Amino acid sequence: MKFTLIARSTALLGLSLTAACAPFGKQVPLDTPTAYSLPQGESTREIRDGWWTQLRDPKLNRLIEEAVRTAPQMRIAQARFEQAQAKLGVNRAADGVQVGLVSQGIGAYVSPKPASNAANTDHTLLVAATALQGSWSFDFWGKNKARIQSALGRSRAAAYEAVQTRLEVANAVAAQYFAWQALETQRQTLQKRLQVADGTEKLLKQRIQANILPASALYQAEQARQQLQVQQLQLARNISRVRNSLAVTAGQSPDALQDWQPAPQAAAPVLAVNRIRADLLGKRPDIAAQRALLESRAQDVREAKAAFYPNIELKLLAGLAHVDAFDVINGKSSGVLGIMPALSLPIFTSGALQSKLGARHARFNEQVAVYDQTVLNAMRSAADAVSDYQSLLSQTALQQRMVETAEKSAAAASRRMRAGLENGLVPLQKQDEALQLQMQLAQSRADLLTAWSSVHARLGGGFQAQ
Repeated sequence: MKFTLIARSTALLGLSLTAACAPFGKQVPLDTPTAYSLPQGESTREIRDGWWTQLRDPKLNRLIEEAVRTAPQMRIAQARFEQAQAKLGVNRAADGVQVGLVSQGIGAYVSPKPASNAANTDHTLLVAATALQGSWSFDFWGKNKARIQSALGRSRAAAYEAVQTRLEVANAVAAQYFAWQALETQRQTLQKRLQVADGTEKLLKQRIQANILPASALYQAEQARQQLQVQQLQLARNISRVRNSLAVTAGQSPDALQDWQPAPQAAAPVLAVNRIRADLLGKRPDIAAQRALLESRAQDVREAKAAFYPNIELKLLAGLAHVDAFDVINGKSSGVLGIMPALSLPIFTSGALQSKLGARHARFNEQVAVYDQTVLNAMRSAADAVSDYQSLLSQTALQQRMVETAEKSAAAASRRMRAGLENGLVPLQKQDEALQLQMQLAQSRADLLTAWSSVHARLGGGFQAQ
């Protein structure tokens, strides 16, 4: 008889749990991320973290180290990661046993005092209790687990975003440093052009005094020198702006680099871009962050689905209680022990659960689109970086040959002048032409270094998602 009663009770409980599940309703289907078929090929060692150290420039290394340590962008990324970690800790703690100490008391003075035939009453009522309360929720349907996994995904995403911020800060510092180097090289070259202009004017004045040339022959040379002086002022302004911007990017005040001078320009290391494969894009930290967020959104959907099923919670109360009522009840402290199982059955929720699940579906689909767009943007930026590097590599090599040819031409003009075959103006003109090409070459070298740095940054800089 007892066995039959137990069996019936178990069957009834199972039927109640099944019947208590709220209907999911009609939901928007979940999208499938395409990731645009990133191939899983063999990676290359050409792309690596700390790529800027290959230039062996202590000043650049120091600036980047300072930037990734103190720049506001890095502090923001670190704070977001710490927030995600704290949220993960909260969710993990909620999945365990919760224990707390509760102490409360009530004291009341009543006038007139209550009347009683059994005893002579007084005016006071005292009730006091102190107890430990504990609770634990049975995670039969994986709701708490899904919530923890979702928080873990967001924490991973925050960590990957911090790595992405580090790459962007390092690349930005490097690009501005290369621009500063080019401007300083151009400034020094412009000084040489001014010396050539002074020599040209001196030679023209001598010819005017000798009545070989008219006085008007000096005007064009003076105008050329004035244009060079204008360029000198523009270069000084550009140097100041780049220096201030670099200091701020490195997390310092704008005037922190006033006494600094960049190292001379270095040649960009050769990067075997023909060995770069598209699977490196999958290792970019921004893509890894969006993928982690996608996994987090999937766990949010699982958590919302688990809310449709019954929830069972066990509560425990253990402690002491004392009651003293109007001198009628003079109780002693008594022990209290209680076990209270609780069953929550979502039978009818007016569509709240269905709407919540629908919102989770929509958020997941949104994240799929964001993930796919991130992959597309990564493909475009990486392709642009590789294309820029290849183009600038050829352009810089060609401009280097142009400078060498111009220098040979200037040297030949000097030899002809010493042989009496040319006047002194022709070698000065050839020198100025060579110096102009050197200024253009300095800018091309800076652009090539920037493109070289961008290739590393756009391909993840050797980032490995854990």
